[in-house]
Amino acid sequence: MRQWWSKLRAWMTGRTEIDDDLAEEVRNHVELETDNLVQRGMAPEAALAAARRHFGNTTAVTERARDAWTFAAIESLFRDVRYGFRSMRRAPAFSLVLILTFALGVGVNAAIFSVVNTVLLKPLPYPESERLVILSEANAKTDFSVTWGNFNYWRDGNHSFDDMAAFERTDLTLTGRGDPVTAREARVTAPFFSLLAMHPLMGRLLGQEDDRPGAPATVVLSHRFWSSQLGGDQKIVGTTLMLNGTPAEVVGVAAPIWMPWRVDYFVSLGRIEGKPTDRKQHESIRALARLKPGVTLSAARADLDAIMRHLDEFDPGPEKDHHSFGTFLTENSIGGLRSTMLVLMGAAVLIMLIACANVASLLVARNTARAAELALRKAIGAGQFRLVRQLLTENIVIAVAGGAAGVLFAYCGLRLLIGMAPLSIPRLSDTRVDLPVLLFACGITLAAGLLAGLAPVLITRRIDLADALKEGARLAGAGKHRQSMRSALVVAEVAITLVLAFGAGLLLRSLAAAQTSDLGFNAGRLLSFSLDLPDKAYSSPEAIRQFHADLTDKLRRIPGVTEVSAVHCPPPMGDCGDWFYSVPGQPDPPRDQVPISLFNWADAGYFHMMGIPIEQGREFSETDRASGPKVVVINETFARRWWPHESAVGHQIKVGGPYQKGDLLEIVGVAGDVRQFGRDEKPEVELYLASAQKVDSGISYMIRTSGDSQPLIPAIRAAVASLDRNLPLQHLGTMEAALGAGLARRRFSTILLALFAGLAMLLAAVGIYGLLNYWVTSREPEIAVRLALGASPGRILRWTSFHALRLAVAGVAIGAVGGWFAARLLSDLVFGIPPHSPATMAAAAIAVLAIAFLAAALPSWRAARVDAAHRLHQG
Repeated sequence: MRQWWSKLRAWMTGRTEIDDDLAEEVRNHVELETDNLVQRGMAPEAALAAARRHFGNTTAVTERARDAWTFAAIESLFRDVRYGFRSMRRAPAFSLVLILTFALGVGVNAAIFSVVNTVLLKPLPYPESERLVILSEANAKTDFSVTWGNFNYWRDGNHSFDDMAAFERTDLTLTGRGDPVTAREARVTAPFFSLLAMHPLMGRLLGQEDDRPGAPATVVLSHRFWSSQLGGDQKIVGTTLMLNGTPAEVVGVAAPIWMPWRVDYFVSLGRIEGKPTDRKQHESIRALARLKPGVTLSAARADLDAIMRHLDEFDPGPEKDHHSFGTFLTENSIGGLRSTMLVLMGAAVLIMLIACANVASLLVARNTARAAELALRKAIGAGQFRLVRQLLTENIVIAVAGGAAGVLFAYCGLRLLIGMAPLSIPRLSDTRVDLPVLLFACGITLAAGLLAGLAPVLITRRIDLADALKEGARLAGAGKHRQSMRSALVVAEVAITLVLAFGAGLLLRSLAAAQTSDLGFNAGRLLSFSLDLPDKAYSSPEAIRQFHADLTDKLRRIPGVTEVSAVHCPPPMGDCGDWFYSVPGQPDPPRDQVPISLFNWADAGYFHMMGIPIEQGREFSETDRASGPKVVVINETFARRWWPHESAVGHQIKVGGPYQKGDLLEIVGVAGDVRQFGRDEKPEVELYLASAQKVDSGISYMIRTSGDSQPLIPAIRAAVASLDRNLPLQHLGTMEAALGAGLARRRFSTILLALFAGLAMLLAAVGIYGLLNYWVTSREPEIAVRLALGASPGRILRWTSFHALRLAVAGVAIGAVGGWFAARLLSDLVFGIPPHSPATMAAAAIAVLAIAFLAAALPSWRAARVDAAHRLHQG
C-alpha cells in the first residue's frame, strides 16, 4: 500500500520533478564512484569515464527507475493518446473522414437502439412488471375472453398469483360537457389499480365497495382525459358525468401513468357484472395478474387449467375444451413489433460493419504510407506489442471522437425518427438518448475502434524492415498481402450492402403490393363514420331501426351523396366480433376444432354500394325482415372451404358449434372476399347477417359521393346532430385515409430500411473508390511502363475497371447467399411476393454493381490518363 501511495504521489507531483530527482541521483552515483577511483590513484578524467562505464547506460537506468517510481503502463498509454491527437492534427482531412464514418455508424445504431430499448427492452413502469401477465381463455385454434364466472373461480382458487383483476374496454359517449365525446372506458375490478401501482392525483381510486352489485355508479378519470378534455378542472371530484346517458359520480383523478391501452376513465366491472352465474357468457373480459415469485407462466397456466377441469366435472358444457392462455404484459403491449424492431437493429449493425470496413481500409492505406516510420520504430527497439498498442490507441482515439459525434447525430436523428413513426408504437414518445443508450454508444464505439484497427495491426506485423527502410520506399507497404486485405474489406462491404439492398427491395415491393392489392371493394370517393347508440336512449330494436332509417334518409339528401349504406364492421376495422359456427350435414368436429368465422351484418344494398361482387345468389333485400327466415351471405373463402365444387346457395349454417344452441341461417348469396383487416392482410372466413334481422347499437355508415368527399364532412355532422346532438361521430374520414393509416407501420419500417440501404451503398461506393484510387496510385509505375510499351489508354481503362468489377462480383456472390438466408428473417414482414424473390435479388445486385461501377469510374479514368514519360522520369 505504501508503494502504491508513493507512486501516486510521484505521479501527481509531475514528470519534471521526477526527472530532476533521477538526474540528481544519477549524478550522485557517478560522482561518488569517481571520487573512489580518484582516491585509488586514477586521473580525474579516467576516473569519470570508468565511473560512467561502471554505472551503465544512464538513459536505460533512468527509464527503469522512473517505471519503478510511477505507473509506467498508464503513462505509456497517455503518451499513445497524445500521439493519436497529434496524428489527427497532422492529417485533419483524413481524420475528419474517419470520424464522420464512425459517427454515421454509431449515430444510426444509437438512434435505433434507443427505440428498441424503450419499446422492447425497458421494463414497463410498474412494480415487478416482469411478473405481470394477461390471462384469457383459449382452445386449440385461438384465444378469447374469459367469462366473468370463470374469472371469479380463477381469482379465488389459484395458487400461482399474488393478485388478479378483471378488465374490459369499450367506447362510451360523454355528454353534458360541450360537444359529445367518444371516450375509452375501462371497466375494472379494484385490484387493477394496485397491480399497476396507480395512485390518485385527486380524490380516490375505485375500491371493493364500488365492486358490489348494485353499488352507486362511480368513475375515476385518467390524468390525460382530465387535463385535455375536461380542462384540468380542480373541482371535478364530486361532480357527475353523463356516460351513455347514465350519471356517474367522479370520485377521483388518477396520477399520470403510462398505460398499454388508451383509457379515458375507469368504472367498476363488478358493479356491472354482478355475481358469477354463467360460465359460458363470453364478452370481452381479460384478466391482469401478478405471478408469485419463482412461479413460471406455464406452471400458473397449469394451475388455472386444473381449476377449469374441476369446474367441468359439475358444470359440463361447450367450455369443456377450453383452457387458460397467458402472455406477459410486456409482450402483449408490443404486439407484432418485435420482428420489425429486430430487423431494423440488425440493419443498423450491418451499417456499423460497413463503416468499420471503410475505416479499416483507410487505416491500412495510411499505415502503408507509414511503413518506413513503423519499421524505424521496430529497428530502434520497439516491440511488436508496443506498436500494436500504439496503433489501436490511435484508432480508439478517432473512434471516440466519432462516437461523440455519433451521439449528437443520434439525438438529432431520433427526433426525426419519432416524427416519422406511427403513433401506434407503444412508448415511442418516451424514447430518449439516456444512460443505457450512452453506454451502448460507448460499447459499440470501442468495439468499432478495435475491429477497424484489426486489419492495420495485421498488416503492421508483416512489415519487412529491409524493404521499408530502403531509400525512396514511398509505397513500401503496398505489397500483395496489404492489397488483398483491402480488397477483402471491399468485398465484405459489397456483400453487406447487397443484403441490405435486397431486404429493402423486399419491403419496398411488399409496400407497393399492399398499396395496390385488391381490396375486394371500391374505396374511391367513399366516406365512413361510426356511431355507438346509447342503450338508455335506444333501448329497443325498433328505436335503433327507426334511427337508422331516419339518418340514412338525411344522409342521402345531402348534395353530392350518391349512395348510403350501413354495416356493423367496415373494412379495414378488422375483427369486430367472431364466433363459432357449424354446418348441418357435415360431421361434427371435435370440441377443440369447432370452426370460427368473423360475424358481420349489413343492410340491403351494402354490397352494391361498396362494389363487392355477388358471385352466387343475391345480396340482402328489403324482404329480409325480422319476422322472415334467417338469411346469411358468406364470402368466397367461406364457400370454398365447405362447398368447393358446388353452389353454397341454399345450404344452411348454424350459429355456434354443434354442442351449442344457435339459429339456423340459410345462405342466400356468396360475396367476394374483402380485406377486412387492411391492405396487407389476407381475407378471413366471414359471414354477413341481415341488419334487419340482427340489430346492434354499433353502426358504421358508408357514404359514396359524386366528387371530393372531404367537403361533405360538415354536412354529415349536421345531419347526425339534427337527429341526436349527443351522438359523437367516430372515425369520420375517407376510406383512403383509413386504409393508408393501416400501412403506417409497414411504411415506417420500409422507409428506414431503404435509408439504411442507401447509406450502405454510399459507404460501399466510398470504399470502392478509395481502394481503386489507392490501387491506381500504387501501380502508376507499372501503368507507365505498360503505356510506354504500347498499351492504349482504353486497355488500361479496361484493366482497372475489370479489377473493380471482379471485387464487386465477388461481393455480390457472397451477399446473395447472405440475402437468401436473411429473407427467412424478413418473411413475417413480406407481403404479396415470395421472400426468396429472384427478381428482387437481381434488381438489388444490379443496383449494387451500378454503384460499384460509378465509384470505380474516376480512378479508372485517372489510370488511363497517366503521363508515362513524366512518371518514368520520376523513377
